[in-house]
Amino acid sequence: MAEKIVEVNTHMAEGWKVTAQVREHQLVIDQPTAGNEGANPLETFLFSLAGCISAIAKMVARDQNVELRGFDVQVKAVMNPAGLLGQPTDDPVGFKKIDMTASIDADLTEEQKKDFLDTVCHRCPVHDNLLTPTLVTHDVA
Repeated sequence: MAEKIVEVNTHMAEGWKVTAQVREHQLVIDQPTAGNEGANPLETFLFSLAGCISAIAKMVARDQNVELRGFDVQVKAVMNPAGLLGQPTDDPVGFKKIDMTASIDADLTEEQKKDFLDTVCHRCPVHDNLLTPTLVTHDVA
């Protein structure tokens, strides 16, 4: 299968607001203590994980002929903000731990729900990017 390119371009707006035009969608990231016009980057990151897991769950349910009546995801992450504030820390700058819980409404046993969620997580690109280091380069335009 051919590779797919996913691209997002952002623009720093007024205050702490960052915008992006993604296809026909206007996305906004902001800080709650500033303009509060959108979720902050860390919340958006966690939403990306939960959103991708939810979308993949629909795909897996379709593939497995499972009637998925509901699928809710809760994501909680722990971080030490010292690093992002430029303070010394032995902790990572990002999250130290991310816990994700899925409530699955389908005619499946608890064991089948666990297997279903394992399959979903295995197929989720965002989940995979968290588990497997992805080369990220940076440069000045």
